[in-house]
Amino acid sequence: MKDYMTPTGIASFVYCPRLCYLNKVFPYSGKKTEQTILGLFEHDVLAKLSELSKIDFSNVNRLTEKELDLNKDRISRVLDFAMKISKENYPHFLDTLTNNLPSLRWRLSILDELRFKKLVSMVNAGMSIKDAVDVVLPWDIETWFSSSKYNIRGRADSIYKTMDNTLIVEDIKSHTKRLDAFIHRDEHKAQLTVYAVCAEEKYGLPTNQGQIFYSQDLSTNSFHISEDDKFNIIEIKKEAQRVTESEIPPKLEGDKAIKCKFCYKRELCFGIDRRTDDEIRDEASYESLEVEVKNSWR
Repeated sequence: MKDYMTPTGIASFVYCPRLCYLNKVFPYSGKKTEQTILGLFEHDVLAKLSELSKIDFSNVNRLTEKELDLNKDRISRVLDFAMKISKENYPHFLDTLTNNLPSLRWRLSILDELRFKKLVSMVNAGMSIKDAVDVVLPWDIETWFSSSKYNIRGRADSIYKTMDNTLIVEDIKSHTKRLDAFIHRDEHKAQLTVYAVCAEEKYGLPTNQGQIFYSQDLSTNSFHISEDDKFNIIEIKKEAQRVTESEIPPKLEGDKAIKCKFCYKRELCFGIDRRTDDEIRDEASYESLEVEVKNSWR
């Protein structure tokens, strides 16, 4: 078994040690679902749009209403390309993605308006367009980390650089229910804290803030990440590593068992005691959705 862990693996331990074990032993178990495909689709559309927006905004001398029209054109081009790729990779989910397009297009247009207004405000306050773009739009996108110091590998969706030269790590979630997001809040902070540790190692810049961006309602939940948080997450990583190398932990009990209702591996978890490891492995799909999608956009 590999000796490294991922940020999501460490965070899953915070949510439930048994989930952490299942994610390590059966990392890609389960079939593709509509929600999984929609989430991947929105992640990549947001990343591609941010990438193109940063390039375009960095090449203008003035911010005018014309830029908003260009934003709409960019949204259309990105969505058209995304649908073309989806026809090749997810033909069985094409209806689902097509039905989601009006909602996604509307949400992206609102996001672009919010970004544009923030850019204009900063420029009017005396900041250069380039510096404003560097603050409002992600400084780095789809950043891969490989920490030899802590044996952690993973990818952050976005990294922002603030005016005081500190970093903010961001993860995009496509939760459709706020209660779901609320129940996962500790797990989300743990994931962001791992990203912060890795970002500091990679860039040598202070990283004391993380944020979850919810793509369904364009809201952001920010977390302060202290030095104690960073120390504790490495200790949690060590404990999670030990769990994955031992016997499967028991299911959650008592008040914590409510988490099971919101767990994406509930079916596998509750059925594992009734099936052999070989039966479970035969049912598992080891195709990495993340790798599949990334390759399709290259």
